[in-house]
Parts: sequence; C-alpha cells; structure tokens
Amino acid sequence: MRGRRKTVKISEAEWSIMKVLWDGCEDNERGMTLGEIVQKLAEPTGWSNTTIRTLIIRLAEKGAVNIDKTTGVYKYTPKSSKTECIKCEVDSFIERVFDNSAYNLMASLVRDCKLTEKQKKEIKDILDGIKD
Repeated sequence: MRGRRKTVKISEAEWSIMKVLWDGCEDNERGMTLGEIVQKLAEPTGWSNTTIRTLIIRLAEKGAVNIDKTTGVYKYTPKSSKTECIKCEVDSFIERVFDNSAYNLMASLVRDCKLTEKQKKEIKDILDGIKD
C-alpha cells in the first residue's frame, strides 16, 4: 500500500531501549550516548554494556533508531514516536488475537477488567465523542 509506513517489529527487550530513548530525547533532540542509555538500563535490567549496544544496533538495523556518527561520540535517537510504535503494536495485537476486530478487543477489555466509575465515565465520553 502506497504511503503506508513500514511496521517495525520491536521485541520486549528492544521496547526497554526505545522507552529510554523516548524519555531521554523528549526534551533533548541531540540524542543519547551509549553510556547514558546504559546508565538508565544496566541496574534495573542487569544487562551488560555489550547487550545494550547489541539491542541498539538491532533497532538501528530495523530502522527504529537513528545513529548520529558526526560528533565523534555516537548519539542515538528514535526514528518513530512512541505513539506510532504503540499504534503498530496494538494493530498487530488486534489482528493476531482478535481477528482484526477492534470491537472484540474493546468488548474483552470492558468485560474482563475492573474499571472504576470514573474510568467507565471516561470511556463512555470517548465513545460518545466518536463521529458517525
């Protein structure tokens, strides 16, 4: 399909890297160094510097991360927004698990989840706001 962006499949471990990049590059468009990424991830994940670097390289090869090599120190930035990646992941999930039916997903969530009255009202407001 013309004009449609290629979907990048991101593994669970790669999501950890992307979250750090989205947070770290939100106010700082210059990108993050490997050291900055390692500092955020090494302790909570137990991953080594080499593992984190491998995941970043894999993301770059998939087209999810830019690598700026012009400054002498490599800087990494996400190519896609968090919103775009979440949308692709949700679309893939709906297609695989719910036979491409957003209705079946929503019905399952509403039936099986414990929602507060406030959350129920917010969902109703969102549904009421959908234009036919």
